[in-house]
Amino acid sequence: MSDRFSIIPLKQLLSITLKGLKKKSSFFSINSELFFEPGKEDKFKQKLFDQFLDTPIGVAAGPHTQLAQNIVAAWLTGARFIELKTVQTLDELDVSKPCIDMQDEGYNCEWSQELKIRQSFDQYLNAWIIIHVLNDMFFGAKKELGTIFNMSVGYDYKGILQENVQWYLDKMSDASAELDKKINEIKDIYPNVVNLNISPCISDNITLSTMHGCPPEEIEQIGEYLITERKLHTAIKLNPTLLGEKKLREIIDNSGFDTKVPDIAFEHDLKYEDATGIIRRLSQKARENNVQFSLKLTNTLESENNKDVFSPDEKMMYASGRVLHPISINLAKKLQNEFNGQLNISFSGGADAFNITDIISSGLYPVTVCSDILKPGGYGRLGQYIENLRKGISQIDFEDKDKQWKYLQKYADKVLEDKRYKKNDFVEPSIKTHRKLDAFDCVHAPCVDYCPTNQDIPDYMYYTAKGDFDKAFEVITKTNPFPNTTGMVCDHPCQTKCTRINYDSPLLIREIKRFVTENAKNTGFDEKYISSQNLNLKVAIIGAGPAGLSSARYLKEAGFDVEIFEQKTKAGGMVLNAIPPFRLSDESVIKDIEQIEKTGVVIHYDKKVDSGLFEKIQNDFDYIIIAAGAQKARKYNISGQDAKGVYDPLDFLFKVKQEQKIDLGKEVLIVGGGNTAMDAARTAIRLVNGSGGKVTIVYRRTVKQMPADIDEIIAAKQEGVEILELAAPVKIKEEDNRIKALTCVKIKLGNPDESGRRKPIPIPNSEFDIKADSVIMAIGQDLDIDFVDENILRKKPNSYETRLKNVFIGGDALRGGSTVINAVADGRKIAEEIIKKAKVSLDKNEIDSKKDINTNELMLKKSKRVFPNIDIHTSHQAEGFGITTRTLTKEEAIKEASRCLYCDEVCNVCTTVCPNLALFPYEIEPVIYNLEKLIIKNGKTVIEKGQLFEIKQKPQILLIADWCNECGNCNTFCPSSGAPYKEKPHLFLNKTAFLESGEGYYFNPDNQNSIQYKMNNKKYRLTRKDDFYEYQIGKNLLKLSVENLKIISFDLYDNDIEEIELKNAALMSMVLKGAQQI
Repeated sequence: MSDRFSIIPLKQLLSITLKGLKKKSSFFSINSELFFEPGKEDKFKQKLFDQFLDTPIGVAAGPHTQLAQNIVAAWLTGARFIELKTVQTLDELDVSKPCIDMQDEGYNCEWSQELKIRQSFDQYLNAWIIIHVLNDMFFGAKKELGTIFNMSVGYDYKGILQENVQWYLDKMSDASAELDKKINEIKDIYPNVVNLNISPCISDNITLSTMHGCPPEEIEQIGEYLITERKLHTAIKLNPTLLGEKKLREIIDNSGFDTKVPDIAFEHDLKYEDATGIIRRLSQKARENNVQFSLKLTNTLESENNKDVFSPDEKMMYASGRVLHPISINLAKKLQNEFNGQLNISFSGGADAFNITDIISSGLYPVTVCSDILKPGGYGRLGQYIENLRKGISQIDFEDKDKQWKYLQKYADKVLEDKRYKKNDFVEPSIKTHRKLDAFDCVHAPCVDYCPTNQDIPDYMYYTAKGDFDKAFEVITKTNPFPNTTGMVCDHPCQTKCTRINYDSPLLIREIKRFVTENAKNTGFDEKYISSQNLNLKVAIIGAGPAGLSSARYLKEAGFDVEIFEQKTKAGGMVLNAIPPFRLSDESVIKDIEQIEKTGVVIHYDKKVDSGLFEKIQNDFDYIIIAAGAQKARKYNISGQDAKGVYDPLDFLFKVKQEQKIDLGKEVLIVGGGNTAMDAARTAIRLVNGSGGKVTIVYRRTVKQMPADIDEIIAAKQEGVEILELAAPVKIKEEDNRIKALTCVKIKLGNPDESGRRKPIPIPNSEFDIKADSVIMAIGQDLDIDFVDENILRKKPNSYETRLKNVFIGGDALRGGSTVINAVADGRKIAEEIIKKAKVSLDKNEIDSKKDINTNELMLKKSKRVFPNIDIHTSHQAEGFGITTRTLTKEEAIKEASRCLYCDEVCNVCTTVCPNLALFPYEIEPVIYNLEKLIIKNGKTVIEKGQLFEIKQKPQILLIADWCNECGNCNTFCPSSGAPYKEKPHLFLNKTAFLESGEGYYFNPDNQNSIQYKMNNKKYRLTRKDDFYEYQIGKNLLKLSVENLKIISFDLYDNDIEEIELKNAALMSMVLKGAQQI
């Protein structure tokens, strides 16, 4: 597929538009629920350039304003100030792809329009006409358009004087001939277009965008030309570097964003003194020519390309979004202070629904957006801007410039401290998973994919939101026999993949689980889950921790006899014996254990397995599971570890939990970055807090690369634990056999290692000492058994079975020190593997969890950002050992669960983040076809059994390839490992583009029943007749059943063919159904 746009004519686009509105009340992927309707009471209507503007909101010159359908989509959802994509004389540029990265703060490496200038003009005129048609359809011909198209040109004076740019400026001023021609073309599909008052002047206003390094005198020369010669209302777009190097770097440094602005950006951009002179002189020129002069703040921020998204050939990328907002606002303050609050400033720089009222209250409007609506929700996000504007309109004074100026002063200071413009220290907000993306059936919740035990999270969110806590509890315990425990201490990898990350904040999934387990009435064990079959198969489990108990539950339910051998006097393993009580109560663990015991599992306590007992177990049982945990702390290979004051982390945690007294002294060091290290640190600070002690974690990488649960890292820091990054111990200094100090070496990070994290590399001659009264070496845990050679216990690939037949291993015994949920998941999956190996058929006790979901309502929900505003912490102080988090209230749990976007039902993320509307959602009924194939043998043609073809899901996606420029934005937000623009069926609406492509489908909307496909220079056609398909491959024709694609008849004219498979016919039938919905 090409990364170049191909264009469809106005008549075709308008026809598709009118059909979609009539049949589905939608414009491509945008449902009518998201359309903006001007209100009679809207007080934000303004007049600009002697034209009315229904809203002070628009779309910035960029990806949302380069194609006609983009502009129409923005208008439908509430944008009324349309900054058209910048045009320049060089209109055949190769733009590096991908060119957009909106994962968090935004970056791009795109430039001006990707069409030739005449094509751009044609797109803008098409959009202008369609908007007038829709305005007439929705509001009547008497309703003023309330919309302004704003031209954007660049990038130097010589270029602007070139013939193609001059032609463009002339046509945008008067497109009479082209307008009349187009009206004549479409009057048969919208007759009333001939009665509409469509102005031939598409735009009488312009924004000048200049290259970095453009001399100030040339900027002024262009501005003066546009004002005096072209008589255009003119705005000059200024770069954020105008704020000044010191202030700008200070803002970025305090924000935590990794945006590196090179020195050259300040050297070659416009200087402040030059800018103020230009502003004064052009303002005077504008007054003399009766046009308005204004500023546009700001352009994107030039920064070094330090990401792996863009080509390494791109030395610079350009920052936008929330990293830019405080900078642009403070530049507005600086300029307004210079000009006593009298400047006209249009604003673009990290605007969103939650700061729009503040921006406009500061006198900065119209406000245009780009980065925010490149995120999930897309154009639909604009509705919340207007909703919040309507709510906050009382604080906006459109007339009083002094009041606006004063508001700007306060807002500029406030925004510097606002957490919304600070980078999260710990994790990049990405919901990408390892799941493969296919052409069909891609709907899957990323939270489920990333949960080790694959909990049906959206299901229990749904039931919690409905107030049906018993059903929610049933869903949870279907795949998790430790709901009480994991409701408190799960490290919730699911939350790191919650789609809400790209909107506001992830769902509090763990906290909802905790609420459900504590509030469901029917939490007892249900005997209906125990199999009635007597298998006469016995399973021995060594270890009664989460992995062993989890296996036991599912095996017992399947009908196995299960016995557990536990060396301690109680079950629960590390969870019960080592996790500190301020994180997890014993009662929660015991509740889970008791429910598992009720299944009939037999637990032998105080039973340490040695080689003799293991041999007996091998003889007496059919299967064995080793789930003995990892109860031996890993040694750090440095001298001095036997000194007094050096602690084994597990022994330390065990003793504290048993309330044994430990004297740590005042200077405590924890070595490591995992959950055990965090538990040790948070425990230690509680022991030394009263005596003025200090606890420091020493870690060889950075906080961002710590394997510990993010919440635990945050909690440790809030409780006063300090973290020393990029330092690794080399020896322990001792005096009189007692620790005196820890000698460390400074670390630099190299290339990623097998863990995916950057490898720590010691810096030569950088050793330093840290005073220490005690050191806890929490660098990992190992298996601690002596009844079998550990090497034999290595598991087979893609299996939990070891080299010993029918002996399985899981949990910490397999992984070393890991997490509760990993152990629970291992236990369940081991049970499934044993059940499958034993060829046991399970009694089906499926939970009826069909959700009542309306797709249009869900897509409206997927356009809004909703912050939870819930603090679950009872204390951020390291005081005592009581639980530091609370259970949600009923109201909180229901409201929070209601934020779930049900990604397991409908995803459509890619359709909302594509600015070109290239990704199109459609629905089909699931099918299973037992396909046939034609075989030509010895001159005879026979029909044989072919492959199985199955479509499992109703929602599907196709790519309108004409409109995809491979910007990469859909790849960023797709919750799979793939990129929708690569994997989804490529459908062309432009036949020329189809013929030039290597592979794809072609659909002519004028022939709704036929679709073409080409691949490897072979061409296929599928045409729906009355009750059959006609399938053509080259010269060969087959008649296929519409119901099941069975071969009815065939005519073969190609003598070289030996076999005809029908998979392509099946694929074409699916894509045709989707194409018919465009």
